[in-house]
Amino acid sequence: MNSSRLFLALAGMVGLLAWLSPAVAAKDFPGSPERGKALFKQCLACHQVGETAQNAFGPVLNGVVGRKAGSYPGYDYSHALQESNAKGLIWTEDLLTQWLHGPSDFVRLYLGNPKAHSKMPIMVEDAQARRDVVAYLGTLAHESSNMDTAGHDLSMVTTAASKEVADLVAKLERVKLDLVPPPMLPLHDQATTGDPKVVVVELTVQEKKWVLDSDGTAIMALTYNGSIPAPAIVAHEGDYVELTIRNPSSNLMEHNIDLHAVTGKLGGAALTTVTPGNQATIRFKATKSGTFLYHCAPEGIMTPYHVTHGMTGVILVLPRQGLTDEKGNSLTYDRAYYIGENDFYVPRDATGKFKQYSFSGEDLNDWVASMHSLTPSHIVFNGRVGGLTGKDAMKAKVGERVLFIHMQGNRDTRPHLIGGHGDYVWETGSFSSPPLKDVQTWFVRGGAAGAALYTFKQPGLYVYLNHNLIEAVEFGAAGHVMVEGGWNSELLQSLYHGSLKQ
Repeated sequence: MNSSRLFLALAGMVGLLAWLSPAVAAKDFPGSPERGKALFKQCLACHQVGETAQNAFGPVLNGVVGRKAGSYPGYDYSHALQESNAKGLIWTEDLLTQWLHGPSDFVRLYLGNPKAHSKMPIMVEDAQARRDVVAYLGTLAHESSNMDTAGHDLSMVTTAASKEVADLVAKLERVKLDLVPPPMLPLHDQATTGDPKVVVVELTVQEKKWVLDSDGTAIMALTYNGSIPAPAIVAHEGDYVELTIRNPSSNLMEHNIDLHAVTGKLGGAALTTVTPGNQATIRFKATKSGTFLYHCAPEGIMTPYHVTHGMTGVILVLPRQGLTDEKGNSLTYDRAYYIGENDFYVPRDATGKFKQYSFSGEDLNDWVASMHSLTPSHIVFNGRVGGLTGKDAMKAKVGERVLFIHMQGNRDTRPHLIGGHGDYVWETGSFSSPPLKDVQTWFVRGGAAGAALYTFKQPGLYVYLNHNLIEAVEFGAAGHVMVEGGWNSELLQSLYHGSLKQ
């Protein structure tokens, strides 16, 4: 008998036992809806329930008991659950209890296909906990939702006021922003005159393999436009930004975008949540100037999970008159660089080696456990150890004033330019506040972005780093700036270097 036929034979026998044993267990050891409700809080990272529930990493679970498998509107189910749907699988409490014991094992047995696979990466090992959770799910009726079957928020209905805004915006000039990979910024005017513009931005989520270091440590990264960090967005205060986020059907996970420059609806996250094969477009007014973080925020544990897989970026909102010093004098820059600092929590196996995964979400349990240690495996600039060194180093010339924008989605950081300074520093990122002057090391809070201007006065190699030197040297939070030009001996000159003098 070949392996496939053997599997099918075993599947038939094991499957029969699987369907019968939960029924006996459920009768003899009934689940507690109260305990299940408490346990289900851990499931809220992926699933939503209740009147305002919407599809997330997993489908809405209102009324799941008695529902046909793979049938909730608007959710992109795995091929295995689509096949189970076609085969007529109806979720009972017993079958859901068996599913929670091992989703992929369940569909392999049910379909008789050893290659079948579920997108749900989590299993519940404790038998009583499975029964309790399912007992709680059995109490949930089919609730109405604020979302239609395509995932649109029905609370954002058109009003007379919104039509007035739409008419106003329709008269403004539309400008497509050509996004570029970091550390560069899109071409932009440092100051602007005239009416506000509509800045059109398009972001496409890419779930892809990403190598973090020279040892080949790799993760299944979650990215906007394929880069870590995500591309910088640039607008001016008073502009409108029309942003489209696309989640291709080739992806496995739900995504959205929370922009710290946005007012309302969780920074836009509540309006941009899209499952694979869908897209969303929002328009917001840039009401405050500064450097702002943006990131994915699917709610619950999935927010730090997505952020620590690379989904962070920066939006630069410039004052309409451009940058100014504390007296209102104009400050311009010759070059601008964007440093994205990211922390990663790659899980290790029993031997201490970094684990490898083959698809997005497969590492969820391991990664969450690693995050709970609050000890990153990597802290890097622009996506990898050495990401801003060698051929990828930032460049400048003596006499040029350079704008450095530094972003960190999670952890506090302390940017420092060895051999240079921050002539003007907007530590909190707010351009409406006067800049600090002549700063040696500045402080960027986790969940924010700061900015600094420096005019290079000497040529050579400068090291730009997080001045927690352990994180810089041992974890990777360092980059280089290569500066061309002539040496100024008045600023620094070697007078003697040799053996000890008597």
